[in-house]
Amino acid sequence: MRPRLPLLLVLLAVTPLACGDDGGAPPDAAAPDAPLAATADWTRDVLDTRLAIDLLSREATATITLAASASHGASFEIGDLELASVTDGDGAALPFVDNGDTVDVGVATTDEATLVFAYTFRYHDGFQGADDNPALTLTWPYYCGNLFPCKTHDNPADGTAFALELTGVPETKVAIYPHEIAAASPPYMLAWAIAAYTELDLGTTTAGTHVKMWYQPNQLNAATAGGAHLRDSFDWFEQTLGPYLFGDTVGSVSATWGFGAYGGMEHHPFWHVGSTALGDEEVNVHEAAHGWFGNGVRLRCWEDFTLSEGTVTYLAARALTVTGGPVLAQSIWDAYAARLQGLRDDGGGGVAWPDSCGAVDILDLFSDTPYTKGAYFYRAVANHVGVDALDAALSAFYMRYRGEAAGMQDMLDTIEAETGWDPTACATKWLRTAEVPADLECP
Repeated sequence: MRPRLPLLLVLLAVTPLACGDDGGAPPDAAAPDAPLAATADWTRDVLDTRLAIDLLSREATATITLAASASHGASFEIGDLELASVTDGDGAALPFVDNGDTVDVGVATTDEATLVFAYTFRYHDGFQGADDNPALTLTWPYYCGNLFPCKTHDNPADGTAFALELTGVPETKVAIYPHEIAAASPPYMLAWAIAAYTELDLGTTTAGTHVKMWYQPNQLNAATAGGAHLRDSFDWFEQTLGPYLFGDTVGSVSATWGFGAYGGMEHHPFWHVGSTALGDEEVNVHEAAHGWFGNGVRLRCWEDFTLSEGTVTYLAARALTVTGGPVLAQSIWDAYAARLQGLRDDGGGGVAWPDSCGAVDILDLFSDTPYTKGAYFYRAVANHVGVDALDAALSAFYMRYRGEAAGMQDMLDTIEAETGWDPTACATKWLRTAEVPADLECP
């Protein structure tokens, strides 16, 4: 995701608890034959989310697989969904309480369990779920509940595999979306875009990944320019960082976000790039890099945002230096320097990596600061330990945490373990300090 994207803009079924005799066990320690009750539990892990969505009727089904747990409850964000029913995998009704924008469900088993939600969703204007004009979705950072039951608002660490089936797509349009994502992914990663798309094939990487772009009418020149080094950069990511998790066909999709919406969104394997930025190589490669950082490794806390955005801002420049040559590389770092000067002129831009976890609303942290200061932190580290040594550390981090959530401190620990040098002072200088350093190198 790029920072210039604008800020993204009942049925009640309760089964009573069993009544115990005087001196009996409390309701939450119910006997085995006690009626199942809707129970709040935000800790139960989601393993898989399978969606069937009709765009015309707005009716949808979410089949969610939960991990085994000692709990008989599960809670989800549901935004403004209208729930019709919740059943188990055999079709038996489950008790649930619709709290407005969240739901608590009674889960019959502590083993791995299946919940089936039948619901109706609403279209949104302002990129807070599914829009019908333009026909696309955008659920970052915490609007997935307007599209399907999910968990992401206070904790971006949750991951789920996905499957998606769309019906009601106009015959004159093409819907670009992943039918299945086998690896655990952030809930906001899933997306679709529907328009009069034409496919531009950019070739295949060494690992066999097909890299493409999907552009709209009169955008071929922009797609060709923006994708000039996308295949080679994706190949460099695979060969340098490690295997890609989210399928064997990937690419940029032109998204009609409107005037002034410049940037992209990490909807892997088909990431969205605003139509006005489609011709920008750095934006396309930046979004591709999220397959490794931000998606491939999820954030433990929103405060770790620079682990996603700072890392891929650096990696976009690094990959395009290798694949595009020194002139292109210099133009990218010149653009980054202008952004850094903009932060300096604005009093430093604030702290890129707050010293907390779960205390900061991501929309309060969302600015160019985690992107640009993060990129300059990595550049300073590379200047100190060598670019190849940093490449190796980034690969070691990815291979250790891929498919899981991690924090920025884990990155510092990995850099130290791989290089023998402690980057803490450099991180304090670049990421924990509100001002922009006068000296760009690590202390």
